[in-house]
This record gives sequence, structure tokens and C-alpha cells, in this order.
Amino acid sequence: MVDFKKKLNKSSIDKKINPIEIYDSLDRRSIAGPLRPAQNKILQEWFKSHSNQKDLIIKLHTGEGKTLIGLLILQSHINAGKGPGLYVCPNKYLVQQAQKDARKFGISYCTIGPDGSIPNDFIDGKKILIAHVQKVFNGKTVFGIGNKYIPIGSVILDDSHACIDSIKESFTIKLNKTHTIYRKIVELFKDSLTEQGQGTFLEIENGDYDSFLPVPYWSWIDKSDELLNILSEYREETEIVFAWPFIKDNIKNCQAFISGQIIEISPIHIPVEKFTFLIKLIKGS
Repeated sequence: MVDFKKKLNKSSIDKKINPIEIYDSLDRRSIAGPLRPAQNKILQEWFKSHSNQKDLIIKLHTGEGKTLIGLLILQSHINAGKGPGLYVCPNKYLVQQAQKDARKFGISYCTIGPDGSIPNDFIDGKKILIAHVQKVFNGKTVFGIGNKYIPIGSVILDDSHACIDSIKESFTIKLNKTHTIYRKIVELFKDSLTEQGQGTFLEIENGDYDSFLPVPYWSWIDKSDELLNILSEYREETEIVFAWPFIKDNIKNCQAFISGQIIEISPIHIPVEKFTFLIKLIKGS
């Protein structure tokens, strides 16, 4: 007779935290063979010497399996109870590729819902969340900014250079010449722009794409209140809304470039501290 009480009281099996052992235990598709030598070497080295370190960079040539390495590292952290694991891709196409790899190798993952909701499986540290960088790093991020944020245990940036470029873009307001306030901003700084280069300003007026001028910092500071009133009026529009939280209280520390086709406004020093979930992760608090 089976003693079910003993079975029920039996402690649960410890989750594997060695990424190589995790891979060997996965319910992989038949097309997924053993780890490649490079993957095996990197994962061994990471688990042996770097699993508790931060800000690590892994460099591999294209096609050598960086995605799987990143997913296994995140799964190792999740299994070790180190909180939610986030896998960030530079665009939606690579999100689809990462999801495809996760399914191929039998790694559990989840995605941000159509309504922008974050799955409980991620928050509870049960599944890896795969998302694209624009969804994570913007002024309306679903992870929150300031004091209202969702804590994250580990983050992997797939193709970090491309991700960092996209993060910088999230702090920038870009206004095409067809936008209503393009003309307002040009008129606001017309005198100081003309003083810098009358001919260049005439080319800007004529819509020359290759001609541009920076707004002088003294003029920018002097007219920052007027500029803020202009931007505030249109703050809910797509071109402004996602960068507005980073700029609205920091306008004097921003800069602008005006060409015949576009205006770009961005902070001189990127205020990454606004992403509290990232700062808490970096500081370990």
C-alpha cells in the first residue's frame, strides 16, 4: 500500500541553478541538440565565476547562440530565487525570434499583454518575460517610473548596442516640420538661430534636410518657460507623450537641434535615474 502522507510531506525537488544542468533537464524539441562548445564554455565560466556579478557583457559572433545563453542565465537566476527575469530585445522582430528559441528549447516565457499588463508569472518569478526595448524604456513604461515601479531581479539586453540606442531615443522628442508646433518653435528661436548663420537659417526655412542649427544655450534658457508652455499644450500627442515625463521638469538641461525637416529635443545628460526599476537593480536595493 502506498503511504500518500509520506508522499505529500516529501520536500519538493530543488530547482537546478547550473544553466548547463537546466538545459539538460529541459523538454526540448527533437531538432534541439546539445549545447555548442562556445555556449557550454561561456555558461560554465559564468556559473563558476560570475553568477553573482553585475553589468556583464557576453560577446559572440552572430549565429553562435547568444539568445539561448541569455535565456539560460535568466532561468538560473529565477530558479535561484533572485526575482523576476526580463529579456529585452531591440525590436519586435527579435522578440519573435527569442520566443521561437524559448519554445524550441522548452524554456517557459511570457509576454506583455495586449492591454499593456505584465503577467503575474513574471512578477512572481515563475517565467521569463520577453519584451522589446521600446515597451520597457519610455516615459509611459509599464514597469513604472519614480516611486511607482515593478521590481526586476535580472535583465538581459539582447544586442545591447541597439538597445542602448533605443533607450536614448526614448528621452528624445522629434517633431517633423508638418507638426503644428514645429513652426512655433522655429519662430520662438528665430533671432538667435539667424545670428548663428543667416544663410543656414534661410535653408532651414526652405526645408533643407541637410541644414541644421543648434539652439544656443543662452536663448534656450531664456525662453524655456515659453517653450515649456508650447510643449505642454501638446504633451499627449505621440511625438511628445513618451519623452514628456523625462523632459517636463528638466527643460533647462535639455538641448535642441533644428533642421529644415525636423526638430529634436533631448536631455544633455540622460536621466536614467527615472527608471527606478533599473536603478534599484543596479544598486541591489
